[in-house]
Amino acid sequence: MKKIIGPLLFVLLVIVLSGCSLLVPEAVTPTIAPTMTIAAFPTEPVVQTEIPLPTAIPPTATPAPVATASAVTMLSAEVTFDNYSLRSGPGRLFERVNLYTTGDVVSLIGREFSNNWALVKTQDHAIGWMNLVGLKLYGDLNALPIFKVDDAQMLFGHVYLPGRIPATGIVVSIAPSDNDLSEAYDTSSTNADGIWALYLPDDSKGNWFIGPNAYTCEVSNAVFPDSEGCTLNGNLPSAQEITLPFATGLAIEFEILPLNP
Repeated sequence: MKKIIGPLLFVLLVIVLSGCSLLVPEAVTPTIAPTMTIAAFPTEPVVQTEIPLPTAIPPTATPAPVATASAVTMLSAEVTFDNYSLRSGPGRLFERVNLYTTGDVVSLIGREFSNNWALVKTQDHAIGWMNLVGLKLYGDLNALPIFKVDDAQMLFGHVYLPGRIPATGIVVSIAPSDNDLSEAYDTSSTNADGIWALYLPDDSKGNWFIGPNAYTCEVSNAVFPDSEGCTLNGNLPSAQEITLPFATGLAIEFEILPLNP
């Protein structure tokens, strides 16, 4: 019996020790959290049409990303002529909304892309377009947004110096071919890129003449000073006759001719 008890005790001891090893958990491989998260951005910009009111966020909540509305830029300007017109569109052939006098202050909301006309709000709460020739601006015009003009025919193009250099301060005029320029006409001056743009009511039809016919001494790079102010360093090209409605998106280009071709 003693010979049997010894081995039994040994076997029992092995089973107990084996059972104890089953209670020891296996080592767990630690998981390392990432140290950088790549933010996902929208593929298209979000355009907001109104400024949202702030929304309270609970202290324990994680704030979600929100779009930030940009501030609306407005400029002040002073009318410099009496009986100056506010019109329904950016052109002399659009309906007159009201008349304003020297010293009246208006707020500029936007502009059309050639920088000849500005969309304004007057002190009597009327909204329309004024030509920038008769406005004294307080601020940078280029800070204003560019507005697309609906319900209008837009004619545009360039005036160049020889060598395809943009000509600034060149006046481009348009008038019906059977008109004496006393009423139905409009003008646009070329900007820093030599671009001009003319807007006519959407129902304008028929044959019209269009072309450069003047220049501005103060801003034109196509002139040289003389005793009378300035003289064009070249010859203006001839006007072109077009038929309205004109092909959409087709530019009308002009080039100043050299004095001695």
